[in-house]
Amino acid sequence: MFAQINHCAIISHQYNMLSKFYEAVFGLKYSAFRLVDAPLVSDGYVGMQLIPRRDGYVGGIDHFGMVVDDVETVLERMQKKHTKANVVKRPSTRPYAAYSGHDPDGNVFDLAVKKEDNRKDLYTEIAEKGWHQDRYINKFAIRTPNAEQCAEFYADVFELQTVNRKTDAPGYHLTDGRMTLSILPWSIPVFEGMSIKRPGPDHLGFHVEDLDAFQKHVAEVAGANPYLAPVPLGGSPESNVRRDFFRKNATGKLQMTDIDGNWLDITDE
Repeated sequence: MFAQINHCAIISHQYNMLSKFYEAVFGLKYSAFRLVDAPLVSDGYVGMQLIPRRDGYVGGIDHFGMVVDDVETVLERMQKKHTKANVVKRPSTRPYAAYSGHDPDGNVFDLAVKKEDNRKDLYTEIAEKGWHQDRYINKFAIRTPNAEQCAEFYADVFELQTVNRKTDAPGYHLTDGRMTLSILPWSIPVFEGMSIKRPGPDHLGFHVEDLDAFQKHVAEVAGANPYLAPVPLGGSPESNVRRDFFRKNATGKLQMTDIDGNWLDITDE
């Protein structure tokens, strides 16, 4: 594939505890790049960075990133058909993705380039030195006003392929062969009975080896350390609406949260 979806980021005031949650529940491992200000954990294919919430920033799932063969090809494809999108080069002093960009709706993504001018890039390093594990990140979902246009953008520019899913979940689903990028529609009316969720990152997906064993493991982790217990879904009239809304829009078999309330969609298929 021309592009590989290989990282995601979450902003949180309890970023260190979040990294412990994903380590304990999903078996993600800390990268050799042990960043003091923003821990990085990985499933061997996708790196997840936990970023401290700073002044002026909103907490939650923040962005995703890709490693690509060539950024010039990305720019050429954008200029040809998707002129509302853009990419800029980031400072060379940062050990993160070399470029940042946005799609036609302003959804942000990072880009790393394979073997670019010997720059040490932690996302490229993950792509080159990966490993396999049974529990892994398999989806990044975005909710956005012009879902069809954005889905076309990711297919045209990054060659992500459409996934044929037997599901009633709305939206468009594309893949790099392992990771799925789900582009879900956003409009005020879809949030009837609940507070409005802004456009942008919506939820993450995980694949696990066995759903029953996974649920038992989550209960054991929460029992051993209540600070690693997921936030419950449902329990009040409005939270029940949110829970049902999430379930309707998910493609997995189990919906849950992390300790910060970020939505997680789990499957063993």
